Amino acid sequence: MITDSELAYGIGELVSVAFLALLLSSSVKIKHYSAQQRWFNASLLSQIIYLTGDSINILFLHRISWTSSFLPRLMNSYLSVGINALSFTTFMFIAAKMELPLVNDKKEVRLVRLPAVALSVFDVLAALFAPQIIFTTTGAQNLTSFYSVIFISMPALYSGTAFILTFSQAYINRHNRISRYYLTLTAYPLIMTSCGAIELFIYQQVSFFAYSVTFYFTFIYLYQLNSTIEDATIDSLTGLRNRENLKDYLDSIWRADAGDQYYLFMIDMNGLKSVNDVYGHVEGDNAIKAIGKAMDDVLEVGNDGIVCRYGGDEFIAIIKVDSDQEAAKLIQLTRERIAYYSQQEHLQSTPQVAAGYIRMTKEKQPLDNLLKQADSKMYAEKQSMKTGDRAANFFTDEITGLPNANYFHNFAGKYLNKLSKEGKQASIVLFNVAGMHAFNDQFGYKKGDDLLRKVSRLLHENFREEEDVLLRYTEDNFLLVTTSPIEPLLARIKKVAGDVSQAESVGLKAGIYQLDKEQIDVIAAVDLAKRAMQSIGKSRQQIYAIYGPAVQEIYDRQDFVLLNFKKALQDGEISAHFQPVIRSLTGQIASFEALARWENPERGLIPPDQFISTLEKARLIQLLDLEIFEQVCQQQARAQKAGLPIPVVSVNLSPIDLQSRQIVDDVEKIRQKYGIPAKYLKIEVLESIISQAPEELEGVIEAFHECGYKVWMDDFGSGYSSLNNLKDFSFDLMKIDMEFLKGFTENSQSKIIISEVVDMAKRLGIATLCEGIENRRQSDFLKEIGCQFQQGYLFGKSMTADDLQAFLAKHQEDLEAIDLRDYYGQIDRINVLTNPIHRLEDQNQSLGENIDVPMAIVELGEDDKFTYLYFNHTLKRLVIDDSKAKLGQEVAAESRFNHCLTEQMHRCQGQKDPVSADFTYEDVIYKVRMRWLAKKERDAFIFTLGQGE
Repeated sequence: MITDSELAYGIGELVSVAFLALLLSSSVKIKHYSAQQRWFNASLLSQIIYLTGDSINILFLHRISWTSSFLPRLMNSYLSVGINALSFTTFMFIAAKMELPLVNDKKEVRLVRLPAVALSVFDVLAALFAPQIIFTTTGAQNLTSFYSVIFISMPALYSGTAFILTFSQAYINRHNRISRYYLTLTAYPLIMTSCGAIELFIYQQVSFFAYSVTFYFTFIYLYQLNSTIEDATIDSLTGLRNRENLKDYLDSIWRADAGDQYYLFMIDMNGLKSVNDVYGHVEGDNAIKAIGKAMDDVLEVGNDGIVCRYGGDEFIAIIKVDSDQEAAKLIQLTRERIAYYSQQEHLQSTPQVAAGYIRMTKEKQPLDNLLKQADSKMYAEKQSMKTGDRAANFFTDEITGLPNANYFHNFAGKYLNKLSKEGKQASIVLFNVAGMHAFNDQFGYKKGDDLLRKVSRLLHENFREEEDVLLRYTEDNFLLVTTSPIEPLLARIKKVAGDVSQAESVGLKAGIYQLDKEQIDVIAAVDLAKRAMQSIGKSRQQIYAIYGPAVQEIYDRQDFVLLNFKKALQDGEISAHFQPVIRSLTGQIASFEALARWENPERGLIPPDQFISTLEKARLIQLLDLEIFEQVCQQQARAQKAGLPIPVVSVNLSPIDLQSRQIVDDVEKIRQKYGIPAKYLKIEVLESIISQAPEELEGVIEAFHECGYKVWMDDFGSGYSSLNNLKDFSFDLMKIDMEFLKGFTENSQSKIIISEVVDMAKRLGIATLCEGIENRRQSDFLKEIGCQFQQGYLFGKSMTADDLQAFLAKHQEDLEAIDLRDYYGQIDRINVLTNPIHRLEDQNQSLGENIDVPMAIVELGEDDKFTYLYFNHTLKRLVIDDSKAKLGQEVAAESRFNHCLTEQMHRCQGQKDPVSADFTYEDVIYKVRMRWLAKKERDAFIFTLGQGE
């Protein structure tokens, strides 16, 4: 006979089951729910299944002896599996709420599930074959103490782990509001385990477990429902937050006492009514969407804040910004993104916006007051327009006075249709002012506007035929519609590009698309002209590109890269290859450069220039750079493990990587993972980063130096401001752009330029490396002028990791020993293009003392034998005492001249000051001047030889 307390207990559980079932039926109706929602539903279902079985057991099976019927054992298996499933799903729900990575990793989910599965199998086997482990010998369904502990162990394990994770996050964020969120998550495993233990070990008359979890599930359901409602409070047209969210966010800033860290921006679209009247309300809505997307993009670049559509054509943003200059850049970026989305969405007009912004104060102010201040700034901007009539200004660019993109999209279709009917072929030419952003950063936006006016004037002077239509299309782009034949058109483009480059330190690029006579799709034509213009890339020699199959192939390759890059990383298609870098002084390999190579099974080898720039544009380049860095560390660790010399390797980092100090932490994490000392790794950065992000670069270089890395500048001479900026950054080495070597043998100017660069670098204390060396003549010249390092096909092509491992094993004598690096570094600091007898600190002062006297660097060995490491062409032509020096060959002090040299070596050995001596040969008196340089296993000296005075 069932007791009253058992009846109440079972009915209480059934009531809980009914309530939880209502929650589940409501929850599963949510479409497209997240991982959090899925695990919430799974946990809820597991709870229903468990409580249903437990209530049935209490009401109908509890009095049945396990020795006389199989049903109690079957029910016990059901309950044990149920509680294990409940424990697992509850843990996964908490993990999903914490956004732990394991939730999306199937392998890790299986590992987390393993304890529950294993214990469930044990429970079932025990119920079938060893029930005495579970039940006491009385025959009643009383659990043994051992099994009671087993039964509660799985909830305790999962709950304990969840408690540790959630409580630790609550403690870490104890000063933030989010700590309450983690404490809420912490409560669930504690409630479930505690109430279950009370029922199992202390008091079994009341269903504490069922009531407590029902309450908590209800709380979580309502909590998530509230979050869903909050997420739903967005503007239906733009997807941005509405004004209520703005007020809440503003209140949170005031509460945090952080008002003075934020700016309030007000953006208003000019001429929305005109757009609606001219193009219709659908076009107006699309214009509002473009502005919304643009503002959302601006917030996504890393700024903390909120963007909302405040109403109609008005947008409000509260963004964390450091200065007025940065605020102005955000407005500029917003306008650029508006133009971008206008083209992406094929709008007939590019929305024009007015903007105003103010810096908020630390003291709380009413929102209305802030909006009035921002509106006043915005109104001032509107008043500054050249034309007071906003509707008239809708089709005119306010800076250049040229027609704008709105004019083009409104009338171009009709104009092109007219030309087509007249049998004339039109061309669309899209001009880009290359370097405009860098110009604005360096000289300011006012100078930038002056530059745009100058460019527009030059374009107008060169394209003024009757049917030419010239306009300013977007920020740094001009657009031309012309019927000029292609050859005269190209000639005019070359001329105006030359005029622009002479007038200012910017370039002009042009993309050309020739329309078919039947084609009048304006948006498509401009897009194809833009593709042609972008295909030029960073080339300084190419001025224009005509759209055709070759240009389209470039974009097909870009699409392939973006679609297949991540899979290529996973499949090991991208690997590091290693090209040797030799020290000019010794001819030994001083380091290797790591180069990324992509070997696709279908396309074969994909050249770096076909995927690196694409990855940079897509901001995926850091994935590639860190993968190559890790492969380099793996190879170094592999060599170390095999007892081989650890190769010194330089790794390229993109300018995109260096815009944040996080790259230093990422690199350090990889290096420390493999235990490779930083002295074996060099960081290469492109010179172009100096103009792109100088402040960020300075901090990143300093951080790399603090970690023990040397930082090299790559492609020196390829940027706009090499000489001006070099002194401001502490580079350890600069790689001279291989463009300098083009025409080397025919053009003596290349030699002059390279010599001056090496001389300048030596004076600044920066090492030099020249890449692209293809023949011995180039190599000999570089060694003679004191260029420390060389790289190119003359010394070897790049090799795979396996080839490098074999090379290290077989050619150790060709590698420079790491402990000799400082020794040779001291010798290489000598500037052979000035007076090398001066001490290093004095050489920088000897400007203009570029002498052409015989000189050499020698090493003194045992028995007064010495070896020539270096001599210049002047000494090479001089024969003294019937002996001619040979590089790398040990010389004995047998001749009078060699004996004189060894005497001077002993005189100045270990001394800072130089020594000199006279030597007579064939009635000519020579003055030998010598200075000691460095010591390792041998002593190194430099000497000059001049006729006596």
